[in-house]
Amino acid sequence: MNSLTRASNYRRLVFSRLTLGSSVRIYTRSIFLLSHSAALTLFLATTDATIVSTSLPTIASDLNLTQNEYSWVGIAYMLTQTAFQPLYGRISDLVGRKLVLYCSMFVFALGSLLCATAQNIKMLLAARAIAGIGAGGIVGSVWTITAEIVRLEDRAKWSQALSITWSCSAVAGPLLGGLFSGHTASKLSWRFGFYLNLPVCLIAFAVLFTSLRNVELGKATNASWHSFIRTFDFGGLFLFMTGSSFIVLGFSLASQNGWTAPFTLLLICLGFVILVGGGVYETRTKRDCLFPAATFSDWRTIIVLLITFFHNVAFNAGTFYLALFYQAANGSTPLQAGFKLLPYSLGSSLASMPAAWFMNYWQQRTNSIRGTNFVVSIGLMISTLGFGLLILLDERSSITAELFPLVAGIGLGMLFHAPYQVFTRSLKQRDLAAGTSAFFLVRFTGATVGLAIAGAVFDARAYGRIPREILMNGGSSIDFVHIGGLQPPELKLKVLHILATSIQTVWAVCAPCLALSFFLSVALLRRQADIKDSSLDEKDTGSGSENADSLKV
Repeated sequence: MNSLTRASNYRRLVFSRLTLGSSVRIYTRSIFLLSHSAALTLFLATTDATIVSTSLPTIASDLNLTQNEYSWVGIAYMLTQTAFQPLYGRISDLVGRKLVLYCSMFVFALGSLLCATAQNIKMLLAARAIAGIGAGGIVGSVWTITAEIVRLEDRAKWSQALSITWSCSAVAGPLLGGLFSGHTASKLSWRFGFYLNLPVCLIAFAVLFTSLRNVELGKATNASWHSFIRTFDFGGLFLFMTGSSFIVLGFSLASQNGWTAPFTLLLICLGFVILVGGGVYETRTKRDCLFPAATFSDWRTIIVLLITFFHNVAFNAGTFYLALFYQAANGSTPLQAGFKLLPYSLGSSLASMPAAWFMNYWQQRTNSIRGTNFVVSIGLMISTLGFGLLILLDERSSITAELFPLVAGIGLGMLFHAPYQVFTRSLKQRDLAAGTSAFFLVRFTGATVGLAIAGAVFDARAYGRIPREILMNGGSSIDFVHIGGLQPPELKLKVLHILATSIQTVWAVCAPCLALSFFLSVALLRRQADIKDSSLDEKDTGSGSENADSLKV
């Protein structure tokens, strides 16, 4: 009997109930298991966003994609991932974090299976959209759960695993895509890249289910489906996604219809007008806004979201079009392109680790997030320099083809973790789920818009100069797979130069975006003010923890 009592007391010590507005106190060993199982789950969703970067030329050849459809293989995934972000935060308040996470994993696995069996581009795009819906729930749920199960003062330390996972997926995605990029007749085809998600997803679910089974992640005590329908900002979500979709669609069709075509200009201009109108609507609506109130009341938060947007514009464009550069202009196979991407992707992964350690050390030593702001500024300065150097790459580049991407990757990697830490410091605990969804809504929108803009810029530069003999599908797409075997050599060199200079234009667009973000971050550093950490304003009813000191930004 005594042993049973001791076991019961131990379980109560290890796990405690979470109610909205409080923190979960969990034994350190259990937090370790939870963090790493959550990281494995996050790895699935984030890797799938980049796994097609090196396999897209092969997919385009197998399924006879047009150039517009080429970009949409990536866009379809990120667009639905973006659209469902705000919904998951609110629904998790109703049905619980774990149920949303498990359902999202199932939807993601289903989408991956459909991608692997797709026989044409319509099936592939629909399957990618389904997988994106699941991925959106995985990303939001994992970050929210991790933020809730640890104390505020330990949040930066334990979320390092997620930031490192995010950057490691940038390494694994292109490598796996290159490995599984043979034709369908070979033993290893691009379809295996999607099949691989199924056993990994099963393992991640088993580990996560085991580690979370004794942890009750609570629901909002005052939440109901009736109040959700009555108060959720469906209008704001519709305006935000409609505006973003119009912009993405306008850029995607620019090469086909022309940049000055009325339909192209109408879509892009109307998209921006709708987004502005959505912003005005958000300040006036009586429903619960997509973004917590602190987003609009604190200029620091607005700057962080702008930085996050431009960071992901550059990172996603860099991942996809560096892979294309290595294959189309540098003569590499898909697998070789994956390895040549390592300085960019591995550089970002390795840079995120010391950056996360430094931020945690600075916060513990000074109880200030000024060190985090320094990381943001330095990361933007280095990444701006890196993308500026990328403009110098051409078809004759050798060692610089790996060195310059390394500089860009280091700068971008420093930004995987820091902006989220600054953003959540302005949120109350009850706004954490909605705030996390809003943050990733901006992050994924930047990635989606970045890929659409990069595709439009590349198409505009390449298709007016490319020789007709390497076009396929009636001149609507480039045969990237067979460029290396072009004859005579003069034709091959001409094509390589056209492709290299077209991709240079992508870097010429990304570099100013990062430079603008750098100047915004400098403004964030120069303006000194004391702010109270909003998430500490509410009492910790679960553990009786004391409020921390105010933080200096």
